[in-house]
Amino acid sequence: MRYFGIGHFHALAFVINAGTFKEIKYMLRTIILVLLFVHPGGLPVSGSPETGIPNLLQLAKTSGEKKTLSVTMGRKTLRAVIADRDKTLTEGLLGWETITDEEGMLLDFSAPGQYAIHMEGMKFPIDAVWIDSKGVIKLIYEKIKPNSGRVYPSIYSSRYCLEVKAGFCERYGVQEGQTISFQEP
Repeated sequence: MRYFGIGHFHALAFVINAGTFKEIKYMLRTIILVLLFVHPGGLPVSGSPETGIPNLLQLAKTSGEKKTLSVTMGRKTLRAVIADRDKTLTEGLLGWETITDEEGMLLDFSAPGQYAIHMEGMKFPIDAVWIDSKGVIKLIYEKIKPNSGRVYPSIYSSRYCLEVKAGFCERYGVQEGQTISFQEP
């Protein structure tokens, strides 16, 4: 998935493949909806008593360019690569050949807001879990297919999106309203 930042505003951009007028009309409507939810960035990444989430960078283990941390949701703990800079947010899971139930990617948008992801260029399906700044799961998109041409917005104010293997949420009892936790890897 790729997320694009533009200056202090976050927005989603993707290539519209030639299609029917109806498909293009749907995509344009989706783009307009996403742009309506554009949120200014720039708030600190650190945790605070108000958020209920510890500073992820203090928990994260760094290996080369990658930062990882353990995330527990439902009945499962997995290792997540943290994407928290424009480059890593833009690349997301692109370049990954596969994904297992033991791993995922945590997109950290630095501040609560409405964001969106897409599946252009992906090689495998995923579940996308939108999480607010207190660690509460707000929305789950299950079994998103690669190259679907659709946008998957957070709808609710969210700070994180955890991308995991398709079917993960069903297999491990992950549901909206549950609270996740972050730990050192």
